[in-house]
Amino acid sequence: MAKTDNTQQNVDGDEIRRIYAEKAREAGIKLDDDDLVLVGQCAQVADVLAELDASISEHGAVITSATGTTKVNPATVESRQQRVALAKLMAVVDGRINAVTADGARAPGGQPGVRQPYTGDSSSTQARQRGAGSKRAGGAR
Repeated sequence: MAKTDNTQQNVDGDEIRRIYAEKAREAGIKLDDDDLVLVGQCAQVADVLAELDASISEHGAVITSATGTTKVNPATVESRQQRVALAKLMAVVDGRINAVTADGARAPGGQPGVRQPYTGDSSSTQARQRGAGSKRAGGAR
């Protein structure tokens, strides 16, 4: 499955579904319903990206508005955001596949799968930083 050249490979939703069905087959597992939901979301994002890429191909990365000013094609900006979303979703699915072997046990060794996207509210980090700040302010000089 490794890509052998450096050209950009655009895939659609059907190709995403095929890729993950193949990965699951190679791992000897059956994707659960929640896995299939994530794969479906990956496929939807890939289809949106295909539409955005078609718009960029047709109109270019920079467009001229009705008033004659040039600006970045909004499809370019949205494409970047969708690519970030797709990468995060794919990391989750890959992690779920890699974390389980055919017998349902965790894969041996190291980190179980890929690191998940951060979804917290950073309250623990803020509390730690407040504590460190008060120690510095009241500490010996």
